[in-house]
Order: sequence, then C-alpha cells, then structure tokens
Amino acid sequence: MNQGIAADPDFSPEVVADLYRYRPRSVWTAALLAALLGPVGAHRFYCGKPITAMLMVFTLGGGLLWWIRDLLHLRAMVDASNALDREREAVGLPPRGMGFLPPQEKLQLDQAPHWAARRAGRGRVLGSAFVLGFIGLALGSATGAIGFYEPVVVLTLFILISLVAARVPGLTRVPVLNALVRWMHRLRLFYHTVDPGSLWLIAARPILGVFLAPWQPKARAEVRLHLQLGAVVVLLFTLWDVLELLQGGGFGSGFAMLIAQFGETLIFTYMFVAPAGAILTTQLLLAKRDVVVWILSAVTLTAIYIGLQLVPN
Repeated sequence: MNQGIAADPDFSPEVVADLYRYRPRSVWTAALLAALLGPVGAHRFYCGKPITAMLMVFTLGGGLLWWIRDLLHLRAMVDASNALDREREAVGLPPRGMGFLPPQEKLQLDQAPHWAARRAGRGRVLGSAFVLGFIGLALGSATGAIGFYEPVVVLTLFILISLVAARVPGLTRVPVLNALVRWMHRLRLFYHTVDPGSLWLIAARPILGVFLAPWQPKARAEVRLHLQLGAVVVLLFTLWDVLELLQGGGFGSGFAMLIAQFGETLIFTYMFVAPAGAILTTQLLLAKRDVVVWILSAVTLTAIYIGLQLVPN
C-alpha cells in the first residue's frame, strides 16, 4: 500500500491488518446467544454458519428441536469453528466473513475500485438520490403503519457510522464503537473489491442476495455483512423486551412471540437497510468529497420523515 492510501483511515495498513486478524469465538458468548436467541440461529451466525442460521430463522429452530440439539453440541460447534479459522489463518486466507478478499499480501487498495469508471458520474448521484428517496419514503410509511422502528434506527446508525465514526480514527479505541467501525470497514472493503452493479440491481439486492447466497460466496458475504448490523440493533431491542417480560412475569407465554418478532423485524430491517447501505457505501468510494454522501443521507432521512407523516395517527 502506498503512502497516499495510508493517509485514508478507511484503508490504512493498520485497519486492513486488524480486519484480517482472526479472533477466536467464545463458548460463553455462543452459550448466551443460544440461550436467548437460539431458535433464530443467533449462535450459528456467531459460529460462521449463516445458511443454517437463516434456516433456523424461517423454521423457528426446526420447531425448537434443532435449537435443543445445538444446545447439547454447542462446545463442539465452537471448537470446530475455531479449528477452521486456524486452518485458514495458517495458509494466509482472510477470515470467513471476508472470504471475498484475496490474501492480505495480494490486496491492492492504492487505486480506485476497478468498477469506478463505469459507475461514477453525475447521473449516478442523481439516480442514487431518487432511489434513496423512494426507499426512505417506503420505509417511513411502512414503519408508521406497523410500528417497527428498528429499521429506521439501523439506517440512522449506519449513516452515523459511515460519515462520523469511521472517519475518526480515535473512536476505534471506544468499546462497542470499535466493533461498529470494524464492520463498516469490512463493508467498504467488500464494495471496493466487488462491482456493486447498477442502481436497480442494488435496490433488488436484498431479495436476489438471499436466493444467491447458498451458491455464490460473494452474495453470501454481502448478505452476512448487511445482516450483522441489523441483528445487533434488533437483538438489543429484543433484550429490552425480554427484561420487560421478566419484570411482568409473563416470560413463558411471551418468549415464542419475541423470537418470532425478532426474525420478522430482522428480515424487515434487512429489506430496507441493505439497498440503502449499499448505495451510500459505494458513493463514499466514488465521491471526491463526503458532502455528496451527506446530501444523499439527508435525502434519505428526510424521505423517512415524510413517510412517517403520511401515516395517519
């Protein structure tokens, strides 16, 4: 990497080295996820098994039988995941969540993305504003109608991380924020490496990605990246609901409903946030100044607000 790119906090050598670093998975963390959100595959997402995790979301843990089996074999699952990571690290491969990238020594980030010449231009910016406005309007209207505010929270958090947190290197030392910044850097590396396609392809990406993920590693990596941020925020909302159930004494009767709501909200969040996040991230890679992305973000948030106002109280 040359000195020009080293001055960019998005792709500095320190950031890239940190993203390629393997972090062992903890049995205790997996156990906590399995205990609280096991029926929707939270522990399998954690262990790097996104496909079977999504199957658990759609089947509610295989009617809870799959969940019970996983609880009995949790340590073996974590050990197998860590063993696979050690094998990949030994041959210089990136972590599985970044499997779309080459080994670190072959990564070329000292130039514009290979797709930049085909995707840049004023027309792309104007088209992005139109699509983001449409997404924001639809999200605001849907949120106001059904009362799920998590997608709005996730998209707002995405914008703040993109334009503030990931641009301030010192924030990487703040707990929780450092994990969010690492996630944003992984997403930018993905789109730096993979051609995002036309705006209309990006808008349809949530649906296409889910169907292509079982067969295409790049589609699987993109789905996983976009699901991660949504899952964290939805998980925090779910934990809050769990605490309220415990205080009210109705945990037993409301647990299944919470699990189903978690899966429903995560899917709803993914459908709206993934295309908007992809458009904003690719514009960050294309724009010479962040002001373009600030304007596009403002368009998105304004459209969400208008959509919320369109729903009668």
